[in-house]
Amino acid sequence: MNIIFDKLLLLVSCSVLYIFNDNTVFAIIPVILAILLSCLSVYFDDTRVHIAISIFFIFLCIFVPEYIIFYPLMLYDIFHTKYQINVFLSVIPLINSYQSFSAAVLSLTAVLLAISYLLKYKTNRLNLLITEYNELRDSSTEMSMQLKEKNRSILKNQDDEINLAALNERNRISREIHDSIGHMLSRALLQIGALLTITKDEVVKEGLTDLKASISAGMDHIRSSIHQMYDESIDLYAQIEHLVKEFTFCGIHFEYDINNPPLLPMRHSMIAIVKEALANVMKHSNATKVTVIFREHPAMYQIIIKDNGSLEDQKRKELLKSNEKQEYGEGMGLRNISDRVKGFNGNLNLILDNGFTLFISIPKDNKI
Repeated sequence: MNIIFDKLLLLVSCSVLYIFNDNTVFAIIPVILAILLSCLSVYFDDTRVHIAISIFFIFLCIFVPEYIIFYPLMLYDIFHTKYQINVFLSVIPLINSYQSFSAAVLSLTAVLLAISYLLKYKTNRLNLLITEYNELRDSSTEMSMQLKEKNRSILKNQDDEINLAALNERNRISREIHDSIGHMLSRALLQIGALLTITKDEVVKEGLTDLKASISAGMDHIRSSIHQMYDESIDLYAQIEHLVKEFTFCGIHFEYDINNPPLLPMRHSMIAIVKEALANVMKHSNATKVTVIFREHPAMYQIIIKDNGSLEDQKRKELLKSNEKQEYGEGMGLRNISDRVKGFNGNLNLILDNGFTLFISIPKDNKI
């Protein structure tokens, strides 16, 4: 936009100077040609085009000296480039047109050349500053976005750590209640039972029976609360993420998309399956990357554990045969994984293309 404004200013100045010195009927032709060549320079933003137009105009001025007034406009595009040496060629038509124009006109043309040079310098500096500003703004925006993402990641990690710490503390409290209060209540129940055995007084026996029933009810309530606390203390996502972070054999990618975690027994099995699968990778695979995916569907949970390791032909045939029969031997821990999956009426499939993949589906409505 700045270049167009500069050229318009130069075009108006050169046209006024030219019209005041040539009022013939054909005076409009140089103006139109100057506009056309200048527009071509803007349209074809290529240094080679600018050089060709400037050289063409210089030679044109040698044969038609009247065009020399439009020098400032034509040479604008090559100022402040490595080809501005071509400007010295303009001395030839200037000398040639010395007799066609007065010294005042040639002096004004020279002044316009200087103005053209300064305008191009100003525009180049302004464009450079705009470019640097845009780069700085983009860099600042990118850094700001990275900082926000990093802050979100830090806050998420803090929340995960706080949640894991709370769950561990809840688990510790439940164990302490079970070990201390539970044992004391059990001992009290045994002592009451002994007293019931030796007492002869019916009134005391009735009181001890009521006391035993109350303590037993309290014991059942505490046991239920402890089990509930323990169930809640097993965070499936936190446990799997912990296994993933501890896995250093090769690169690993973890995706978790479960909003409604399964019941405790299934959670235990899922954690054990991941442990077994990652152990198999370290023992039997030459993989460089492992992917662990947990997904929740309307009717089932899905676990995908994939590595990019290679398999020998013999081992591949054995695994394919085992997968067809759904019967796995002791090797590679697949039997343990299969037994856990079958224990919840799930399905285990092996995919041996481009690596080794465990594809597990477990129904949600499990009565086991």
